[in-house]
Amino acid sequence: MTEGAFPDLEALPRGPLTMALMVQLDHAPLRRLLKKGLRRGLSTTELRQCLDSDWGLALESESATSLLKALQDRRWFISSADTDVWKTHLGS
Repeated sequence: MTEGAFPDLEALPRGPLTMALMVQLDHAPLRRLLKKGLRRGLSTTELRQCLDSDWGLALESESATSLLKALQDRRWFISSADTDVWKTHLGS
């Protein structure tokens, strides 16, 4: 998938992430990213691979930074300050 298929970040809901909301997201690569982060989370290396394979983005790119910021602002996908893990958070 290319950057042209990037999700509209402004159109993402602002409320807490639920399983129902996650499966309703229209953007398949975004759903995959959030699903991968559910259990043990993703290391930065795994996140880098996911961004590259699904969107053709480098982790350091402006688009990837915007995506991660939008998800962090919604508290859906958060990096742990103590470990190298990005996790999906359901609920508030």
